[in-house]
Amino acid sequence: MAKKDYYEILGVSKNATQDELKKAYRKLIKKWHPDLHKDDREEAEKKFKDISEAYEVLSDTEKRAMYDKYGFVGDQVPPGYGGGAGYGGTRRTAGGSPFDDFFGQGFGGFEDIFDAFFGGGAGQRTQGRRSRSGGKSGEDIAVNVRVDLSEVLNGVEKEINYERYSKCEKCNGTGAKNGTAFKTCPQCGGRGAVVQESRTFFGNIQTTTTCPRCHGTGKAVEQRCEVCSGAGRIKEKKKIKVKIPAGATDGLKLRVASAGNAGTGGGPNGDLFVIVSVMVPKGIKRRGKDLYSEKEIDYLQAILGTTLEINSVEGKINHKIKGGVQPGQTIKLKGKGVPDLRTGMRGDHYVQLRVSIPDKVSRKEKKILKDLADVRNIEV
Repeated sequence: MAKKDYYEILGVSKNATQDELKKAYRKLIKKWHPDLHKDDREEAEKKFKDISEAYEVLSDTEKRAMYDKYGFVGDQVPPGYGGGAGYGGTRRTAGGSPFDDFFGQGFGGFEDIFDAFFGGGAGQRTQGRRSRSGGKSGEDIAVNVRVDLSEVLNGVEKEINYERYSKCEKCNGTGAKNGTAFKTCPQCGGRGAVVQESRTFFGNIQTTTTCPRCHGTGKAVEQRCEVCSGAGRIKEKKKIKVKIPAGATDGLKLRVASAGNAGTGGGPNGDLFVIVSVMVPKGIKRRGKDLYSEKEIDYLQAILGTTLEINSVEGKINHKIKGGVQPGQTIKLKGKGVPDLRTGMRGDHYVQLRVSIPDKVSRKEKKILKDLADVRNIEV
């Protein structure tokens, strides 16, 4: 299977922004809609599918990163696994797997095989794959939320605002006018399935798969819904409250099931992933549940002892130290770190003391220091 150049399909550069991708997608999807190409409908359908596939990958940050790195996404076949050497020139649909010949198109590759034997859950499935009912699952959405380190102490609830595709209520997600304007699918003849033949080491094998045009329903849209233009879903602004747990770490990913984009053809919704960014105050470093900072003290304070004002995650606190502090010595503020995400036990705050020695002293200070040196028999 030749690698598809999604950037070339959309006519954009590899550095294209999301706005540029969206603009190019909207322009091309209108140009190549099959209903506008009665004479070359088959070619238009292919281009329409390629454009949709390219935008689905490049508009998703994680999928785009994977595509840029590996040249394929999810359960697509990597370059080199295509028909020909090693697999007897197997014919299969885009996004298939070499293992389809042995397990049937119902298996989507390694992920499905592992699911079958080890019980993988729906939340772990690759985005955009067909559901068992034939519909296509909705895409996942990722949003970022910022929290202060102090909010991590007890956890906090944050309100998330984002956009997603939701099911069109006018057509009930079918894409057909009033949800009823259907005709018999011309590709499968209303059966909802098509038979494909492939060559394997064991000879020719026929497999029955869900019809790619009607997604197993046996019906094709005759008149498109005027609200969603046949897409079966519409864009909406969504507001949701998410509980950030105590001890949340920077980069923590929280999953909100079915809060992503609506599926099509009866497929399930995608998920919403909330990625947490923890804002740590200046001067404090975090390592797991422990915090680290530095505090500069005068050499006389180090000798005689003092009460220090320390900036902690809970604000300023006073901490008494005894005299005789050595440069670089660390004091521990027990239980002043942040909670462990798993156990809830709070860590500690370690403060390294930096002893400041003045470059110059006054005559009065110099005399006092010399007298002190005499008392201690120190030659200066």
